Amino acid sequence: MKVKWFLVLFVSFCWTSTGFAAGQTAAPDTTQPIEITAQKLELIQQQRQSIFTGDVVATQGDMTLSADKLTVFLLENQDQIDRLEAVGTVKVVQLDRVATADRAVFYQLEEKLVLSGHAVVVQDNNKVSGEEIVIYLKENRSVIKSSNNSRVKAVIVPVKKQEQ
Repeated sequence: MKVKWFLVLFVSFCWTSTGFAAGQTAAPDTTQPIEITAQKLELIQQQRQSIFTGDVVATQGDMTLSADKLTVFLLENQDQIDRLEAVGTVKVVQLDRVATADRAVFYQLEEKLVLSGHAVVVQDNNKVSGEEIVIYLKENRSVIKSSNNSRVKAVIVPVKKQEQ
């Protein structure tokens, strides 16, 4: 089923993206099977959407994406992804990396991931947060934005030198 392929792609880009935001680029093992669970799956062929709702959890190898809702949008008249949207308590975890936000949108053609609403990326003791984190995969670049009421925050913990 094509929905399975779409979710593998989404999770793969999420993990690569959180690695860029945290300063590491370890890619996931996309050869691993993916398991998606949700309370409901709705396929709307006329609108070219697949909607997973209710405690959505997608796991592949050491990666896990969870959200209240995950929607896959296809381009019109093509079997290609336009964008994927995860909303409601979005959390992406791989090893020591955790990204959270109220919403995550991946734009496939642009290869851009947007984490919005209390967006946070944590790795080890390092943390970056803002109202929105935009990750440009093609450019290996991230932009963290604040809202009118808050500021961008980065906590970077120096690595201790090994004694010789």
